[in-house]
Amino acid sequence: MKTGRLISGAAAMIAILASIAWLSGWFGSKIEPGIRDAEPRSSTANGTTVTVRRTMQPVVEWASGTVESTHRTSIAARILARVEAIEVNAGDLIATGDVLVRLDSRALEARVQQARQARNAAQARLDLAQVELGRVDDLLKKGVATRQRFDQASSELRVANAEADRLSRVLEEAEAALSYALIVAPASGRVIDRLAEPGDTVAPGQTILRLYDPASLRVEVPVRETLAVNLKLGDPLSIAISAINETTTGTIAEIVPYAEPGARTLLVKIQLPQNQRLFAGMFARVGIPAGTRARLQIPARAVERVGQLEFVHVVDDGRRLVTIGETVDPDSVEVLSGLREDEQLLVTDK
Repeated sequence: MKTGRLISGAAAMIAILASIAWLSGWFGSKIEPGIRDAEPRSSTANGTTVTVRRTMQPVVEWASGTVESTHRTSIAARILARVEAIEVNAGDLIATGDVLVRLDSRALEARVQQARQARNAAQARLDLAQVELGRVDDLLKKGVATRQRFDQASSELRVANAEADRLSRVLEEAEAALSYALIVAPASGRVIDRLAEPGDTVAPGQTILRLYDPASLRVEVPVRETLAVNLKLGDPLSIAISAINETTTGTIAEIVPYAEPGARTLLVKIQLPQNQRLFAGMFARVGIPAGTRARLQIPARAVERVGQLEFVHVVDDGRRLVTIGETVDPDSVEVLSGLREDEQLLVTDK
């Protein structure tokens, strides 16, 4: 019984070893290691031949920037007052002179009224002093009044005149303070932030609204100092804005002459053409010229894509795997590896 079990176990082991040997290819013909030439493809197939050529092409380095407005405005209170109404919301377009904020003006109106009454009283005293001086002057000419009385009347006129002038300035100051209760737009633009609400008490200098001019947008981008030193005002640069899926061209309006010590970059500001779809704060990529370099270039239609792999057909050599780089132009692509200069490619007519 024990002997039978041993024989069965040995047979099972032999069967397992035989299966492993067969799966490993021990019972089939083997190919010696080495490089085997691909079967040449005939160049007589329907199509045309093109030559792999090396050309000098410009190199562009893409830098990340932000869309900003040339004109940004903060609307702040100039007096201590309670907010009665805010006439705009974030996103609203406004024009110069539009009413933005109304502040409580009751105390200011009362101050203006008091200043006006005080000025009117001073003006009345000034008019009386002028009449009195004229009367004393007539009496002096007739020999009835004394010179001392004339000098006194002249002094009273000058005091009344100064007081009337001072109270006129007080009235102007009160009227100016009253005007601060109505805040109007200093320029046209778009509201981007609302930092107060009706009922809030605002202090002088406290920001209530933030605006920007959508007609004067630009891209601000940090550029490597080695590239930035070769740029100049007015240079056109390509700008890609992925949020709206558009690529446009802007011109350099300003290069800040200061390199960030940590990043070794200079801030470059590129003016954008007007576009209703653009908003401040959007992400943008700017193409910065970075010299030239040699590239192997082939027609884009010569590339055959199978899944994520790319192939070309080399005359008298057959199908070959290649690595494709950037698009040189709408009809040509760069080859990074897999081809040599002057090789002939077969492009099948489509």
